[in-house]
Amino acid sequence: MEELFAYVKPVMAVIPVSGSGAAIAATAVNGNGYSRIAYLLAVGAMGTGAVLSCSVTESATSGGTYAQQSTTAALTNIATTGASKIYAIDVPINSSKPYQKLYGTAGTAAILHGAIALLYGRNGVNEDPNLDSILAQYKRI
Repeated sequence: MEELFAYVKPVMAVIPVSGSGAAIAATAVNGNGYSRIAYLLAVGAMGTGAVLSCSVTESATSGGTYAQQSTTAALTNIATTGASKIYAIDVPINSSKPYQKLYGTAGTAAILHGAIALLYGRNGVNEDPNLDSILAQYKRI
């Protein structure tokens, strides 16, 4: 049987938080050496009237200017009926702009949310030998 983490590298994309009335607090994901990223956005409890939207942005450097990658790969108007669910955005990595961030806004009511990026489709890159630095715990039987 194959090992998942020989092919997929998990990275924190949005540290779980309760946000409202602001942009989501995303961190840059370095996609160098990979061809795709699947973002898993977890949405928890939502206040009355809460709305969340989310899309992918990209940049040539981690501290550079991030521009929206594609308007067709956006999660829009996740409302209270979308609470306690997982959403996914799966996008290609542009080799000239390999740094990506999720960009989105949380409406005026509080929304619990967080996201993990799953890098995959390695381009000649060895698997990450330091999964312990990415995952809080990793157990495999």
